[in-house]
Amino acid sequence: MQSSCFTGAIPRIEAKREQLRIASEVDEIESVMLNLRHARLLEQRGVDLAEVDARVILTSTMDDERCEEWFPERELRLAERVDADAVVPFDRPVYNTDHRSKRLETIRVYVADLKEFAPQFREAGIDVIPLVKGTTSYERGLCYEVFNELDWTQIAFYCVQYFSYGYRYQALLARVHRIAAEYDPDDMMLIGFQSENKLSDFPPSVTGAAGQRWRRKIDPRDSSLSVATHRYRKWSAELNSALSISQQPLSAFGSMKGWA
Repeated sequence: MQSSCFTGAIPRIEAKREQLRIASEVDEIESVMLNLRHARLLEQRGVDLAEVDARVILTSTMDDERCEEWFPERELRLAERVDADAVVPFDRPVYNTDHRSKRLETIRVYVADLKEFAPQFREAGIDVIPLVKGTTSYERGLCYEVFNELDWTQIAFYCVQYFSYGYRYQALLARVHRIAAEYDPDDMMLIGFQSENKLSDFPPSVTGAAGQRWRRKIDPRDSSLSVATHRYRKWSAELNSALSISQQPLSAFGSMKGWA
């Protein structure tokens, strides 16, 4: 069981001093997310993430070539060393263009890693927020079985691939509604989508949104603390309001396939 839930606006930060300053000093920022590579860079520079006045979520969602540099034991050890509060672990690319056998193999390895290492994260006091993977309901069902077995109530979905090659918002929206209908999680975090204008389209189970959109609202390099606080408070209030709005049912969006 997860010991806590990570909801609302979650800034995704990099290994940059000005971003750490904002994350630590703006009271409205309760949690931050950074990928494994940036966490490792900060560790190498002697930065203690425990000093950041926000809960720290590590994520394995990175460029595909970066994912290949990591393996479960390495992710676990880094999360322990930097005293992370939570982790989105073991991401591996799964694409509709992959042969079905390749997708199934990737997902089976992924869920096997979750089953093996989740107890070790738990023993270290680190929450696991698992990614839903798969382009078909059967493939995603392999994930759901493990989520139920490990009693996870918050899950995550990675959205970036829907915008890497064109604007595929409707496909993303339909996929998230489909996942909500298939699994009915208590809480779902979207990673890589933070539109305060669009989040109200998503199902009520979407309660968290992590990403870099905050940097468009606040220039971490130039903003004074008072300006940063004002801008972040305004933007996060809009985003949190969008997350709280009741949604339309999945049937309103039809059936769309093609993206993990």
